[in-house]
Amino acid sequence: MSNSQGTTPKTIVITGSGRGIGLATATILASRGHRLIMSDIDGDLAGQEAEKLSTRAAGFGLDVTNRDAFREHLEMVESEFGPIDVLVNNAGIAPASPNILEQDPAMTDRTIDINLKGVMNGTIEAIRLMLPRGRGQVVNIASLAGITGVAGLAAYSASKFGVVGFTESVRSEFYDSGLKFTCVMPGPVSTGMMDGTSSSPVVSMLSPEEMAAGIAGAIESGKPRVSLPHSSYVLSRLISILPPGVGIKVSKWTRIDKIYTHITPGARDEYEKRISR
Repeated sequence: MSNSQGTTPKTIVITGSGRGIGLATATILASRGHRLIMSDIDGDLAGQEAEKLSTRAAGFGLDVTNRDAFREHLEMVESEFGPIDVLVNNAGIAPASPNILEQDPAMTDRTIDINLKGVMNGTIEAIRLMLPRGRGQVVNIASLAGITGVAGLAAYSASKFGVVGFTESVRSEFYDSGLKFTCVMPGPVSTGMMDGTSSSPVVSMLSPEEMAAGIAGAIESGKPRVSLPHSSYVLSRLISILPPGVGIKVSKWTRIDKIYTHITPGARDEYEKRISR
């Protein structure tokens, strides 16, 4: 049975899908007839959003930092909804600070636990389930900050560099297994993580729907890498291969170094409070 897009409906689990990119991705995929399991640290919110989307969507609470809980969650999904075709490791936070010394060490640890360890937990447990049947896809949401370091986002960049490297490694390790691994590297997206940030004349802001369309396309095509917008990807790659001093000067000239270090006072308080809980 095919959906309106001409593809076979899939069972897709998306973490961090109560809001932002995760919710936008779930919305697009639900409209295309896929079954959505929306997992979020706020299970009530995930349930409410799933109810709005489709009778083929369901929401559940999940703490991605807990490996055992992640394993049990995926096993529950398979028991109740059938084999998982795709896991999208989207859950993440992006605390900003003028420099790493001014960031609460607990928040630094939390960033690594959610953004990197959470992705690793989900990927590992999904592989365990998918490997025996020789099919399935894991989509890991990294960032263009996983290609080049960004001032004000040291811990976030570290976590996303880790996601990029981890995804590339497991793709190599399971190359002939029938499993697919996709690394998604967005530039700035208009979600809570951008609250109060500054702008750069050379950096385009994507809407969650634009980014979600790229993710949905990769799910339906199996594309191994997605980077949007293309202009920001090219700039990030350029900075990454330049000598460090030159790359920093380019960041200063383009005001990229100001995006997360020059925050409008008070504008980010609600987001920072939410991700610290």
